[in-house]
Amino acid sequence: MGETEMALGFSEIVNAAREKVAVPDPDSDSWKEGLEILLHDHTRQDRLTERGEMIVRNRYVETLAARMQVDEYIRRNPAVLDQPIDRPVFILGMPRTGTTMLSYMLDADPANRSMLRWEAYNAAPPAAPGALKTDPRCLAEVARDENMLKMAPKVAAAHFEPGDGPTECVHLIAQDFRSLMLAVTTTVPTYHDWLMFTDMTTAFEHRKRVLQILQSTNPGRWVLKMPSDSLFIRQLFKTFPDARVIWTHRDPYAVVGSSLGMRGNSRPMFEVDEGAEYMRQYFPLQLALHASRPLEVSAERPDDIYHCYYDDLVADPLAQLKQIYRWLGNDWTETAEAGMQGWLDSNPQNKRGKHSYSLEEWGLTRKDLEPYFSDYLRVHPVARKDG
Repeated sequence: MGETEMALGFSEIVNAAREKVAVPDPDSDSWKEGLEILLHDHTRQDRLTERGEMIVRNRYVETLAARMQVDEYIRRNPAVLDQPIDRPVFILGMPRTGTTMLSYMLDADPANRSMLRWEAYNAAPPAAPGALKTDPRCLAEVARDENMLKMAPKVAAAHFEPGDGPTECVHLIAQDFRSLMLAVTTTVPTYHDWLMFTDMTTAFEHRKRVLQILQSTNPGRWVLKMPSDSLFIRQLFKTFPDARVIWTHRDPYAVVGSSLGMRGNSRPMFEVDEGAEYMRQYFPLQLALHASRPLEVSAERPDDIYHCYYDDLVADPLAQLKQIYRWLGNDWTETAEAGMQGWLDSNPQNKRGKHSYSLEEWGLTRKDLEPYFSDYLRVHPVARKDG
């Protein structure tokens, strides 16, 4: 695949990242394959708008620059890799199953340590001790939030993360250009299929290094969220052998409708339209793998996975969190409960507008999707009869 055929040039992106941070290239070439596939797909599909091409180009530059900064920081501070990440907690499951709510409630306990959104691309150097919410990079990210809320209110209604709140590790593995985020926001069919089956070792090792940098100045009990860890759960346990996993469950037919609706609202920011055919063709199997892969692993490692049901979480959040703490063996404190209740009070459902969705608007029916989720539903019968 030649660089000259790409509207978004490989060399141009690499050189822009070098100029942005003025540090050497990453220590390995593992990031190159994914970026090359993405650029090839963008050229072949020819769906990016002029604005979308600029956004995508800037995203890739920022992502690669962050990778360069992480590798350079470790060259200069190799001792950060000596510190273990002890018994981290990972929240995973199909998207739209309550993972965000759960991660924010857990973050409200000061004993827990989340990765904040601003840190994802600014891990090196890490914030000074105690300065997670006052670091100038954090304040700058929070200031940009208002712009985003004005530009994309429908996207914010479906999913919004403030710059000083918890975010997904999807941003960290993107720095190896192996990330579901990069497969769903634009039309990249080759990259999407490659990602479902590629070796994720280098991406997960990079995530671990970033967490080691972040905890070197602001330690804590890691609680991390990434729905797409479901796709790579075997690699998750290889990289973090003592991990504990909270798996969220929800009616998969509602998940598909909600996921398509959320992406349908955001994709026109990049492309000529929402790309309904791409989503109909690629998303059902991808979402089914979010269910089937952890289903296999949960049968093998039942003690390491907690099953959190969306309906239970929404009906009585604190009761569900108390059960999770008992399972983890963590102390349930007045401080934790007050923090979580405070977050619930400040963030009622549909705070930023109601996210409406249906399968029908995407030309799908439950019957179309039944084969994808039949095995999962036999073990976790969460589908609503009247849905």
